[in-house]
Amino acid sequence: MRNKTAYRVLCELDEKENALPVYFQLVIGIVGNVLAVGILWTSRLHHQWRSFYIFFAGLVMTDLLNNCACYPLVLRRYVSHFTWCLSEPLCDFLSFVETFCHMTSGMIVCAMTIDRYLHLTLISRQSTAASRLKYLGVLSVLLLVSALISSFQLVGIGNSQLYYPGSWCFLDFTSKSFGNRIAAYVYSGLGISIMTSTFIIGMMTLRITCRNAENQALLLDNSLVSGVYDKHVTAFLITSIFTFVFLWGPLLVNMFLHAAGLSKSNDKKELWLIRLMYLNTQINPWLYVILRKESMRRFYVMILRCTRFCRSEDDDQRYSEVTDFAGDD
Repeated sequence: MRNKTAYRVLCELDEKENALPVYFQLVIGIVGNVLAVGILWTSRLHHQWRSFYIFFAGLVMTDLLNNCACYPLVLRRYVSHFTWCLSEPLCDFLSFVETFCHMTSGMIVCAMTIDRYLHLTLISRQSTAASRLKYLGVLSVLLLVSALISSFQLVGIGNSQLYYPGSWCFLDFTSKSFGNRIAAYVYSGLGISIMTSTFIIGMMTLRITCRNAENQALLLDNSLVSGVYDKHVTAFLITSIFTFVFLWGPLLVNMFLHAAGLSKSNDKKELWLIRLMYLNTQINPWLYVILRKESMRRFYVMILRCTRFCRSEDDDQRYSEVTDFAGDD
C-alpha cells in the first residue's frame, strides 16, 4: 500500500526548488530528439535503416515520449509555486511512463552496444528486408519486456510513490513492504545488469578498435566521410559508455540500497539522481546522431549549399539589374 502520510507531506511541502534545471532539461530533450527525428528521416535513403538506426529510432521515440508525457506534469508543480500536487492516478501514470521509458532506453542502448560489437566480429553490415525485420522484432521484444516490468506497480506488486519535492513519481523503492521490495530488486537488478553488460561489451569494442584502427571504419557510415583512422570513433565509444554508466546507474544503485535497507532517504539526493537519469535520455540524440562527425559534416554541406544558393540568387539579381540599367541607356 502507498504511504499516504509521506504522500501528503510531500504535497504540502513548503520548500521550493529552482525550476531552471527543469526548463533546461525540457529544452535540450525536445530540441535534441526532434532534430534526431529530422536527421533520421532526411537521411533514410543514405543509412537504409541499418540496425543502428532502427534501434536509435526506437530510442529517440522513447525519449521523446518521456519528455512530452512527464515534463508537463512536472512543470505544472513548479509553475504553481508548489501549490498543485499530482493526484494518485496521475502519480501512477507518471510512475509507469518514467519506469518504462528509462528501462527501455537502457535496454536499447545496451542492444546498440552489442550490435556495434557484433558488427566488428561476426555480422555483415548489409541491410536487407529480412535483417530489418529481425531488428524490429528485437526492438519489439525489448519494449514488451520493459512494459511488463514497469507494470508491476499497476498489478499489485508494489505501488508508485511521490518523491521530493512532490514533482515526480516512481515505483516505491522507499517502502519496506514485500511487494515494493520485490519490484525495486527486479527493476534495479535488471538495470544494473544491463548497465554492467553495456560497460563490459563497450570496453571490448573499444579494445578491438584500438588494437586495429581499421576496425574503426566499420563503425562509420557507408560514405566513410571521417576516414579509416579517425580518432573520433574512439572518443565516441568512450563518451557513450561512460555517460550511460555515470548518468543511468546512480539511481539504480540507490534503489537497490533502499530495497536492501541500507538507505532510507526521500529528499534532494533522489531528486538529483532522477535528474541525472533524465539527462541521460536527453543527451542520447546529441551523442548518437547530432554530434557524430558524419552528421556534423552533413550539416556543414547543407549550410554550404544554402550559402551558395543564396549567393547565386544575389548574383542573378545583380546581373538582372545591370542589364536593365544598360537597356535603359
